[in-house]
Amino acid sequence: SSSSSSSSSSSRRKQVTTDTTMLAFTASRHFAASHRGIVARGLASAPAEKLRCVFEEYRRENFQRETPSRFKKELLKSVIPSGESVIPIDGINKLLENIGHSDDCLSKQEQDELLDEAVGHHDTRDVPIDKIMSALFR
Repeated sequence: SSSSSSSSSSSRRKQVTTDTTMLAFTASRHFAASHRGIVARGLASAPAEKLRCVFEEYRRENFQRETPSRFKKELLKSVIPSGESVIPIDGINKLLENIGHSDDCLSKQEQDELLDEAVGHHDTRDVPIDKIMSALFR
């Protein structure tokens, strides 16, 4: 009986290990696929990735029960006047300050890099909201 119990316990451990390995593999494949899709359709610069990470962390900590689209709307409405179709690049730093991430504000150089990537130049200091939505939020 003890041999049977030991064998059963060993079998369960093997199954848990197998399940854990499969879960990690599946999660890793999913992350890689979703990350490729974001970079392909979004912004790939270091400032864009920095912002994606900050916003995702904030979403996990404060909006985990909300849908991603609700999170985006709630987050952006604090810095974008109703009816506007662009966000001033400084509005992104204001947003970071609003959520307690002042240390992550973009430098002028990072802002220029983000603008160059998003709109092709940094002559104007505005980014279309749809570019920000699709590029910075997963």
